[in-house]
Amino acid sequence: MHITSEIRNPKSEGNSNGKVRRSRIPRWPEPRFGFRASGFFRGSNIRLSSFHPTASLAFLIASLPVLPLLAQDAGTNQPARLPEVVVTATRLPEQTTTPDKLPANITVLTRDDVAKSPAATLTELLRQQEGFTMLDSVGYGSGGPNASFALRGFGEKSGALILVDGVRVNDAGTGFFLWNSVPLSAIERVEIIRGGASTIYGEGAAAGVINIVTKQAENKPFAGSVGASIGNLGYYQGNFTVSGRTNNFSYVVTGSRNEWAGWRDGANFRGWNFLAKPSLETPAGKFTLSYQFHDDHGENPDILTPAQYAANPRQRGATQFTFEQALHRGWLDYQKSFDDAWTVNAKAFLTKDDAFNSGFASVTTAQPGYGGTVQVDWKTEPWRRENTLTLGGEAARQDFSQTVSSFFGTTTTVYDSSTLGFFAQDTFKLTPKLTLTAGTRFDHRSTFLDVPNLFPPPAPFTGGKENNVWSPKGSLAWEFAEKSSAWAALSQAYRLPSASDVVSGDPRFTSNPALVPVDARTVEVGFRTRQHEILGGSLTLFRSWVEDDVFLDPATFGNANADALKQGVELTLNSRPAERVDFQLSTTFTDAHFTSGAYRGQHLILVPEWQVNAAMNLRPTAGLTWRIESVYVTGLRRVNDLPNTLASTTYTVVNTKLSYQWRNVTTYAAVNNLLDRRYEQFPSYNAFAGIQHNPAPGINFQFGVNVAF
Repeated sequence: MHITSEIRNPKSEGNSNGKVRRSRIPRWPEPRFGFRASGFFRGSNIRLSSFHPTASLAFLIASLPVLPLLAQDAGTNQPARLPEVVVTATRLPEQTTTPDKLPANITVLTRDDVAKSPAATLTELLRQQEGFTMLDSVGYGSGGPNASFALRGFGEKSGALILVDGVRVNDAGTGFFLWNSVPLSAIERVEIIRGGASTIYGEGAAAGVINIVTKQAENKPFAGSVGASIGNLGYYQGNFTVSGRTNNFSYVVTGSRNEWAGWRDGANFRGWNFLAKPSLETPAGKFTLSYQFHDDHGENPDILTPAQYAANPRQRGATQFTFEQALHRGWLDYQKSFDDAWTVNAKAFLTKDDAFNSGFASVTTAQPGYGGTVQVDWKTEPWRRENTLTLGGEAARQDFSQTVSSFFGTTTTVYDSSTLGFFAQDTFKLTPKLTLTAGTRFDHRSTFLDVPNLFPPPAPFTGGKENNVWSPKGSLAWEFAEKSSAWAALSQAYRLPSASDVVSGDPRFTSNPALVPVDARTVEVGFRTRQHEILGGSLTLFRSWVEDDVFLDPATFGNANADALKQGVELTLNSRPAERVDFQLSTTFTDAHFTSGAYRGQHLILVPEWQVNAAMNLRPTAGLTWRIESVYVTGLRRVNDLPNTLASTTYTVVNTKLSYQWRNVTTYAAVNNLLDRRYEQFPSYNAFAGIQHNPAPGINFQFGVNVAF
């Protein structure tokens, strides 16, 4: 990827015509492929001293390639069948494929996965996924500005692009997401696509993409559900869904209300959500109009000193923070297929997002945005080989204005950006089982900055900034057996600095308009199989050379750029040895450290070295399901501990859920932090105050009922 910066400073439905007409060009001979090791990793300086696999883990990794041969059904000698899952094939979610056909480590969470999980919020659901570590300073699914996450070595700053029905929803300030704006009751599926993906998805997809697909209409005139749950800590929630399909018209409407008093004093949250999606199919194409509304009030009781944490971890800290946010988002989708060969997808969106925070200061933020994406897919069969050419463009405008009023005075910062991008990707089947994908993307972003500073240096800045970025990617995917594949990919992805990276209206921190884009160059290889129920899974190795990673430097109280290396191993095992029980295990090892600057050789903060997730689903009788799950995290370094002088954080959390379905009624009981462990997801440190604590919630439980009709 090539990056240039300049600062200016003046003040599939086919029609009825049948198959695509084939060319009479003769078939290609079946090619032979091989590879030879080169000097690609020469000088990589992989530090294996921090990698401590057990003998059993090593045996499982070594055994993965032969597991499909050992996992035959004893009665029929045939592979056991697993339920089919789908994932978004390209930029927009209207087109789907199976995960086995994509060259990436992908997790797809379906409605059934959501229903079985003890999670009450999206953050609690995602923390149980491979390599996904929640960094929540309040806990209990507070969402809002208090919850970030680590993925593939990106933790302190966002490295993943987040979409809702194909619409970019990353916060313009922090780069993360207002998690509780999408309740679990509104979700059809969640896709986690790991690895660099800027070629199709654009800016922000250095660590991967999280695509949240909201509920789809049921295939009957009228259907729906209502649900309610209560729990300790003042928790309750209610939700409803209605949907239907008649002839060419379909619709989905969902709504929910959530409230809890929080585990700590002063950690309250309450929120409203509403989503409506009418859709109409016409001869000219399919049109879907969506509207989303979210309104919430949240509180953060601040950090605790070690003495406070030891005496009573549920008490308030020195400052009470409040957050209020109102979100309106609308988008229009268009889809049309022509002659089985051409498919056109288009999306336009409009967002109004206003927030007010109080604590050290009163902060008012407005971040309106609008834009659209067009994608054209052309399917052909040159030399009788399947080929799909994807062409597209994206334009977006994102404004950000923040006014901060404090004891020191009042400042208003502005970070307005306009982005225009074009992308092309070709997917060609070299053989029936071997697929080559190659593509590139060009983006141009113009940004206007107005950066005040009450206490220079640096001096206030008003002016413009231009960024041009190229993002190529190439991959090979080999489907060596049914629902089994291996892949290798090379990519370059980028992340442009967010508003909070560049500007700071808070006098405690300095602004840095000179920040440049993050450039992540990644190589990964992987293997997965879902062919057999007795044992399946995946193994992925990744390595990212990150130029100009953005981090908060505690020595200057401002953000800076430095190079980093982010590499690791992701292992997932799934087993269903009997009809009434199944198991999941995932292990992620990540080594993320600086390779330049004052902190060269030091580990990045808020990136765990190891994460192990395990779960069991037991179905002792018809309709009854018991799930127990755990997450183990170690090697998580505290905020501001860039010298790596403090002990890292380790914790284990166990959750469980018992649910029973009788006809169209489902009841459940869920317990999170079953062992009532004291732990932190967002450990902190301050050079002046020392170690600081953000305790996560202790044991908490919910009871609920859901009725479908």
